[in-house]
Amino acid sequence: MKTKINALAKYVGAAVVLGAISCAAQAEITVLKQDPQAGDPLSRLNFTVGGSIRPQFNNMTGDSDKGSYKRNGFDGGSRFRFTADYYLFDDISWISYYELGVNFPALFNWDHHYADGATDTTRRMLYTGLKSDTWGQLTFGQQNSVFYDVVGAKTDIWDYDMLGQAPGNGINGDYDGSYRTRKSLKYKKTVGDVDLYASYLFDDDLNRNDGKGIYKRKGGGSLGMNYHITDDLQWGAAWNYTKAKMRNYEGRDTSTYNQNIWGTALSWTPDNWTLAAGLGWYQNYIPLKGGYSAQPIDNGNAFADDAWGYEYFIGYAFPINQYALQAIQPYVMGDRMEFVNGANWKRIDNGVGINFKFDYGFSMQYEHVFTSSTDDQGDMNLVRLRYDF
Repeated sequence: MKTKINALAKYVGAAVVLGAISCAAQAEITVLKQDPQAGDPLSRLNFTVGGSIRPQFNNMTGDSDKGSYKRNGFDGGSRFRFTADYYLFDDISWISYYELGVNFPALFNWDHHYADGATDTTRRMLYTGLKSDTWGQLTFGQQNSVFYDVVGAKTDIWDYDMLGQAPGNGINGDYDGSYRTRKSLKYKKTVGDVDLYASYLFDDDLNRNDGKGIYKRKGGGSLGMNYHITDDLQWGAAWNYTKAKMRNYEGRDTSTYNQNIWGTALSWTPDNWTLAAGLGWYQNYIPLKGGYSAQPIDNGNAFADDAWGYEYFIGYAFPINQYALQAIQPYVMGDRMEFVNGANWKRIDNGVGINFKFDYGFSMQYEHVFTSSTDDQGDMNLVRLRYDF
């Protein structure tokens, strides 16, 4: 208990310091404001910074995570982001974005609060490109996939989530095209009420995933659209294709896979309500399960031929606006992931949660998730403190 309190105190202290430094809470901090002036190149630049600090505690029922760093308290995804927009001419700007993940316990060597071998920092995203109201936006680098932008993000709104959608369930979302995709060229164009997306995935380096084999992306692409039906109702749909090769470390059983993921999602935010749901179908994408871990490649069979999943969220934010408390949002949420063939495996989660939103960018979430799975995963209790700036 003392270890948990010390870790929490360090995190909250860091958040308070950043809160004192930043003048605006829960919003991007504008370092340079764009105001083009003749003869002043710097006046064309708009530069903002932002981020969040996220100390978290996870406690799974049973003894499966006994002694885990997650029970002691860990970093739940702290990150810092930097955005630049440089006006070139007419309505064309050069844009760049960098998002750095920081694992504070690993950074300060807080024993038993991070996974063995965890890095201090992680490059979450880094991309650059051109933006035009007339011609659209074209960017290259490591960036959110088309699939995540129009489908996954709609239900990525609670903590213990993304268990029923493609991003995060493949070999590695940075490589397989589903999440924060490396070496991708992405185009976005708004036509009326519809945002149209397309991307091309370049050949990527070898990814030694979890010790079970070697995954190499050979190319791919995505198509997607997001329809703004009303101001508070959106519908998205996307497809992603990735050509990949897998082999084990002995160099045997090399196989080529045509990976396809299809998905659709709705998001509705009338007044204080937030409702979202997503559904997906995944072909040659989800690693076969032996318990909860990917099996070694056997006879060229590394992925489930077909799998499907869904996620949902329903929440209502009660405005308080007293005693530094802005709102309280209770919610229910859940997901499902199931193999259609390849293995008899499925997981179903249903849970309840509550989010306390305070002044100055602070918030706290508590969730309890009931899990039913073929590999007997325990239920989850979690608490996350969060500071956004």
